[in-house]
Amino acid sequence: MKKELIILLLGFIFQPGFSQKIIDKNLQTHFAKYNVEGCFVLFNQSDNEYIRYNALRCDTGYIPASTFKIPNSVISLEEKVIQDANQVIKWNGKEHSRKELNQDQTLSSAMKYSCVWVYIGFAEQIGIENYQAYMDSFNYGNKKLTGPPTYFWLAGDFKISANQQVEFLRKFYNYELGVSRKSVDIVKNIIVLEQTDTYKLCGKTGGGIISDKEDIMWLVGYVEKGNKPYFYAMNFTTSDYAKTMHVRYDLVKDILKELKLIK
Repeated sequence: MKKELIILLLGFIFQPGFSQKIIDKNLQTHFAKYNVEGCFVLFNQSDNEYIRYNALRCDTGYIPASTFKIPNSVISLEEKVIQDANQVIKWNGKEHSRKELNQDQTLSSAMKYSCVWVYIGFAEQIGIENYQAYMDSFNYGNKKLTGPPTYFWLAGDFKISANQQVEFLRKFYNYELGVSRKSVDIVKNIIVLEQTDTYKLCGKTGGGIISDKEDIMWLVGYVEKGNKPYFYAMNFTTSDYAKTMHVRYDLVKDILKELKLIK
């Protein structure tokens, strides 16, 4: 009996991932600064360490909104809907509220300006069945593509949590999505937000409606520092979309500064 117990304990200790460290960090002051409620998760790949604030919410799914432009761009490249980051996508002539959208685009500019009409055009060519196959393969969010077929990432039952965002980003960064390295590298290059001599901050914002009175706001991505990646996901809810648009960057940068990943 004693021998069996020792074998059982040794098997448990040496299971893959047993040494994983999870730190519950109080980052409430950063969210309170902007008068929002949300969560933050960061994964340090080199140390196999998670840092989380508001762990329960980190596991709660929300509509991915424009954070889905990261996998959507990869899929569009894989499906040859677009060839590279600089191919011109002709403006469809429909007027939009932001003037930068009312012109020809490229994949690079569509990511930068979060140009919805470009990605709706991609979706019309790709088809919901193909998207479903990719979501199943990527294990992305809850994989429920029940919304409008050409913008299911903005409406419907499609959800992803902050923890799941990080898991997807890890697979994306490490070329583990089962797609071409070329497609991933193109997308990596167009999601760079800030670069200095000591770090590179990459990511994508998102914002979507979750009720008549509330929106979900996202910023997800990774930091490269010292040749090491740190994956992050942040979301918060707001009743004032316009007022809190820029909070996404500021809040995440405040947290990353506290964690000494950026300056």
